[in-house]
Amino acid sequence: MRYRGGMMGTKKHLLPKALRFSAGTLTEQSTLALLRKHARGKFAKSSTLRAAKRFIEERVAGDRADSDILHHVGRVSLEELVTGRRPRIGLLIVEGDLTVKGRYEDSLDPESVVIVTGSLRARDVISTGFLEVHGDLVASQSILFVDNDACCEVFGDVRAPFVYTNYHAVKVHGAVKARLVTGDAKHIRSTQPHAFIEETDPRVRDALSPRLLKVFADEVFEDEEGEEADAEAPWIDAIDVEKLTAFVRRGHPALAQPAPRRRKK
Repeated sequence: MRYRGGMMGTKKHLLPKALRFSAGTLTEQSTLALLRKHARGKFAKSSTLRAAKRFIEERVAGDRADSDILHHVGRVSLEELVTGRRPRIGLLIVEGDLTVKGRYEDSLDPESVVIVTGSLRARDVISTGFLEVHGDLVASQSILFVDNDACCEVFGDVRAPFVYTNYHAVKVHGAVKARLVTGDAKHIRSTQPHAFIEETDPRVRDALSPRLLKVFADEVFEDEEGEEADAEAPWIDAIDVEKLTAFVRRGHPALAQPAPRRRKK
């Protein structure tokens, strides 16, 4: 399969019904028209729209030839979506709901822009790129907003058991609903108040999966009295973002599983 600009593709497309720049079914002008129609976000001085236009210019000029522009109409369900995996996606517009059974992950290097006019649902969401969701952003396990050069805007609610932010600007027009929201409080803005717990708070340690706490073994420091921390109850000075992201990528839940309820006799 040969792409515009000399890029060679060998993998089957995740969205076979989508229009693509590489196939000639999308042009510079038609893509810009789609952005005018669907890019609603104004957060961070319309950063998502500016990033999308920048990518289009680069792609038309022959740069970023290994990344495509895709437009899909209608709801779509995928096993997994990773924009930085070849064949790479630089700009994706989905008119409808996007459901990912496993991991959804956009990227900052190479930079990607994803616009979903409906809701985005996945097992896990890892966002380091530009993401705009007009409905709800929902994960059955974890949502991670990582890196400070891009942003996310959600016009509905953000819902997941675990939500973590690390210098990634997030604007939520609805509510943030989670068992645990931690990381960097000032970079997630919501029109409705939500509970945020500092990652050094013992309640974060108590909520995290024991398996994840073992991964954070290097983050166990002395307790406040200067004595060795209990290995069975480590005190986290700061969450290691790379270790957390790698853990979630493997499909593991970040939070400890609630004890099953006993049936009444």
